[in-house]
Amino acid sequence: MDATPAITPQEAQRMLGALALAELFAFSVRELGPGSCTMEAPFLDLFLRPGELVSGPVYMALADAAVWVALMTIVGPMPMAVTSELTSNFLRGAVREDVLCAARILSLEGGIAHASAQCTTRAGVVLTHHSATYSLPPRSNGLSRAGER
Repeated sequence: MDATPAITPQEAQRMLGALALAELFAFSVRELGPGSCTMEAPFLDLFLRPGELVSGPVYMALADAAVWVALMTIVGPMPMAVTSELTSNFLRGAVREDVLCAARILSLEGGIAHASAQCTTRAGVVLTHHSATYSLPPRSNGLSRAGER
């Protein structure tokens, strides 16, 4: 894999800004690498659930967005790459605090990407673990569905 991401953090942030949900959640790109992305969701009272905990949909949306951007670091801007599966395991809840999510692409073959993501507190406490599968549009980036060039 090339050592330079196919998109810049500024391009990734612009792509996120075009998504109403990412804008509402105020997601921000913190770090990019080839096949990886770290994003942040700042704490907002809007996210609270009983017990002063950050609600589950925040983690899932943040992980999904981080995986999407991580994929773009490999294939370039491709807004129509879509989630085909997202599995979330909730380990602990963040209490009125920002959440970080680090995602990485594990494999990309035949128009299908497999990824993992982990949400943590700023102190590094693991909150959630996610597995995701993304589907790229047919013939995108020179690949067919079967992965043939």
